[in-house]
Amino acid sequence: MALTLDMGIRIRAPREFVFQHLLTPHHLARWFCNFAQFDPRGPAVGTKFRFGGDYAIAAAEPPGWPCEILSGEVLRSVSFRWPLFGTDTRVDWRAEDAPEGSVLRVTHSGVPREDSTCGRFHDAWRVCLGNLKAVAEARDDSLRPDSSPIGDGTFRLNVVIGASPSKTFNALVDPAIMSKSTGGFSAIIEPRAGGAYEVLGSGEGRASIAEVEPIRKLVLSWPIAGAPTQLRFDLEDKGRDRSGLYLRHEGVPGPAALRLRCRWSDLLMGLKNVMEAGETGFTEPYEAQSRSA
Repeated sequence: MALTLDMGIRIRAPREFVFQHLLTPHHLARWFCNFAQFDPRGPAVGTKFRFGGDYAIAAAEPPGWPCEILSGEVLRSVSFRWPLFGTDTRVDWRAEDAPEGSVLRVTHSGVPREDSTCGRFHDAWRVCLGNLKAVAEARDDSLRPDSSPIGDGTFRLNVVIGASPSKTFNALVDPAIMSKSTGGFSAIIEPRAGGAYEVLGSGEGRASIAEVEPIRKLVLSWPIAGAPTQLRFDLEDKGRDRSGLYLRHEGVPGPAALRLRCRWSDLLMGLKNVMEAGETGFTEPYEAQSRSA
């Protein structure tokens, strides 16, 4: 059964400026893929282009995924065919004017399966769009979809957030901020040793806080598929009201590891945008962005 992913993101930048990030290789490299190559005459309806790399939504070695531009409107929209895992899928990007800048709407239709090479397609798109928001708003880019193997059940994610370590730590244990960062899930957080910690939605289970050291670290004990796992956040003062947030998750069973890494990448990208811009920017809740065709 094919999936359709449909989401918008608010960006505090003019529509024309945001659109320039959609068809220019050096801009795409900051939010969407490692590399992109367009027709020498430039992108136009009927021309072909390729993109890929290990942090694309679906990883591809050079020369990358062969795509074709199907339609477009100058500085407003572009649609392209993306052959994906033996199926022709379609991506529509549309930039719209908004009171405080613009909204980029993305529809990816005909997706043949839920999981890409890095985790869920849904989460991977959110990570990319969160990056686009940060880049277009003249802030730092950050996490990307990651298709590298997780052989030992341990993965790490590092992000620099434009807020002090004390503010970032307080956000990690604040249910309201974490709910805002997840895209609509109601976070359950009891900020004490032995307290509950649930931020990824009911399907991912509930952790308990094993250790808490304000401003410095938070350690969770989290049973996943019958296996005991440990998730740890460490914080570092980067100066100038910036903090390094380092996540390490150990003992994750193989089938769950890629999905969890991608889901946490989305959540941390959302937290970064909430702390720096006051919002993730998404125009609809997480659960409303994916549907079966």
